[in-house]
Amino acid sequence: MAEESAQEQPAAAAAAPKKRSGKVLVIVGGVLALAGAGVGVWRLGLLSHGTPAEAKEDTKDEKLAVGALLPFDPFIANLADEDGKRYLKATLQVEFFSSTVPPDFGARMPQMRDLLLTLFTNKVFSEIRTPQGKALLRDEIINRMNRTLNKDVVKAVYFTEFIVQ
Repeated sequence: MAEESAQEQPAAAAAAPKKRSGKVLVIVGGVLALAGAGVGVWRLGLLSHGTPAEAKEDTKDEKLAVGALLPFDPFIANLADEDGKRYLKATLQVEFFSSTVPPDFGARMPQMRDLLLTLFTNKVFSEIRTPQGKALLRDEIINRMNRTLNKDVVKAVYFTEFIVQ
């Protein structure tokens, strides 16, 4: 019997460290999993960066960053292609730097529509068919409108419909 109790003691002593190391591994694994999840949440932007006051300021800046939008009625214009058989149908919206539409812009709406129709009829299909061509057209519209008003009030132009046939 003495031999059996002597054999049981080393076996019991060996089992105790295994249980402890198993618990340590589970705890370390849990901590690593939580840390990984925290880093993932932070990287995906689900956690705010900074104090709540800073977060509120960011949302205010985003709201102010969007200016007033003014939709235009659709334009239908013949393009300047040699065969003269292509036409453009475009609907657009103009965004302003301010949160309201400038009063002098509304008064000059017929002039703005004429400006755009003249611009569209001087374009050929090859100039406006690519995304770069549309971007240049947007820039040209913005520049012409601001030049007509003698001040920078137009921030951006958005095409909501653009069909060439």
